Amino acid sequence: MLNYKIIWFVLASVVILSCKKDWIEVRSDKALDVPTSIEDFQALLDNAIIMNENRPSLGEISADNYYLTDVLWDSWTSLNRNTHIWTGDIFGDITTDQYNWNGSYRQVFYANIALEGIDKVDQQGYNASAWNNVKGSAHFFRGEAFLNLSQLFAKPYSLTFPDDAGIPLRLKADLNDASVRSSLQQTYDQILSDLQGSVDYLPDFPLYKTRPSKPAAYALLSRFYLVKQDYVNALKYADLCLKIYDSLLDYNTLNANATFPIPPLNREVIFMTTMENAALLPGTHIVDSTLYKSYDINDLRKKILYRANTAGQLYFNGTYTGGALIQSSRTFGGIATDEVYLTRAECYARTGNITLAMNDLNSVMSKRWKAGTFVPFTATGTSEAMNLILRERRKETPFRGLRWIDLRRLNSEGANITLTRMIKGQLYTLPPNDPRYVLPIPPDVIAITGMTQNKR
Repeated sequence: MLNYKIIWFVLASVVILSCKKDWIEVRSDKALDVPTSIEDFQALLDNAIIMNENRPSLGEISADNYYLTDVLWDSWTSLNRNTHIWTGDIFGDITTDQYNWNGSYRQVFYANIALEGIDKVDQQGYNASAWNNVKGSAHFFRGEAFLNLSQLFAKPYSLTFPDDAGIPLRLKADLNDASVRSSLQQTYDQILSDLQGSVDYLPDFPLYKTRPSKPAAYALLSRFYLVKQDYVNALKYADLCLKIYDSLLDYNTLNANATFPIPPLNREVIFMTTMENAALLPGTHIVDSTLYKSYDINDLRKKILYRANTAGQLYFNGTYTGGALIQSSRTFGGIATDEVYLTRAECYARTGNITLAMNDLNSVMSKRWKAGTFVPFTATGTSEAMNLILRERRKETPFRGLRWIDLRRLNSEGANITLTRMIKGQLYTLPPNDPRYVLPIPPDVIAITGMTQNKR
């Protein structure tokens, strides 16, 4: 049976949270009006609270960019505490996952409404670009949500058989449509279908960066193929993205002493979304000392991305939201050109083109070093190039939700990265390719649908 609890919350949120409510009204017979026009469906997809906020954050909570003192750990919610130490049952007495699971499926639900509705709109007499934007955006949003969910609630692609369990693929807005787990292959096939299906409809340059675009779709396809370890296609789509939009932000132009040095919607942002989790805010975590020490003294990221509290402990302060977009309690979870450059660099290296790999790496790094101090990176072979690029990728994109994805794929290739935590004198360890790299499905979903739970 469908998880009615989630769906009815979604229906309520449509009424309460919609940015443009003119299509929702209670008629005299108390029936709920439904969207019918292009403008209606675009308004639905422009609801930033549903479609752009609250990207999954439990992967970042599980990763190794930070550590906690006992005092900080005590201040976290039980779900975050349990996730931080990779407990088998992260939920405990909590029955639902408001943001990582429910939020993603609310995004899917809205996308399904738009997809089902836009095909019924007669295009004659309408602006074709507006119709296309709805169609492409809805496919993009659904594909993005499925990709995000797959990186938390399904095994890494390269460590599974095609018929292993994936995620529920809700492709209809019908409340009576049952929720069942698809296979992993079906999950990835659907993600690919949605993202590729979005490309032909989306514009090169969106009206707002909270809307999807062709470069955003290409970038997400590149991330998708990177997860699959299909480096030829990851390279192809990263290149297609950067051929349309390749702007980089020169950190020499930023004020390192500003409260949030990196401005929102800056020139590197391709698609703006945020992650919701108070645990990622300044003062709630301490940056891993090994990560911080890996920055060169002339690397401006060392001052721009991080701040020290009164005790001298470092926290992350370099969110691409500028600390103020949509809500100040959010950190960047979207797509930016620096990630795409480094993906292309990695794929160039993996496919044997060391010169182009170093060119991409240096394109980004030259914008990060103090003016006049940067010496271009060089590499004599694939191994050296890969080490440089992966090192800088981690330093360039912390606290964006990407580290967990990278840990899953790199460990499946033999990177042998073991994570450790020390909390209240007890050591916790997450070995490479451990079953706990897959998070449990929320208990209320299991109870209502009867789907198979992930083994931890």
